Amino acid sequence: MITDDDVYEKVILEQEDKEIQYRLVVSSFRDVEYIHIRKYYLDFEGEYKPTKEGVCLPFELNSLSNLFEGLVELLSLSESKSIIQEHFKDLLKDLYNE
Repeated sequence: MITDDDVYEKVILEQEDKEIQYRLVVSSFRDVEYIHIRKYYLDFEGEYKPTKEGVCLPFELNSLSNLFEGLVELLSLSESKSIIQEHFKDLLKDLYNE
């Protein structure tokens, strides 16, 4: 549901069983652009509506580059975690009695 003020919108996670979506939206308000990561719920008419849960940042190079940097770090940690878990799986099993 892109409104007249929305410049960009993408569903980044959908939990159909809970009727919830998380969306990345770029919108304009009073000639200022913002980036939102917001939770949406499915209403009784079958349309997803935004909740108050989420974050809104100015759509500026500094805030976007810091967000991107953080996401890249998280992806890197996630990748490293799986490699470490695979390499040390027997040791981890012993440590956690699995």
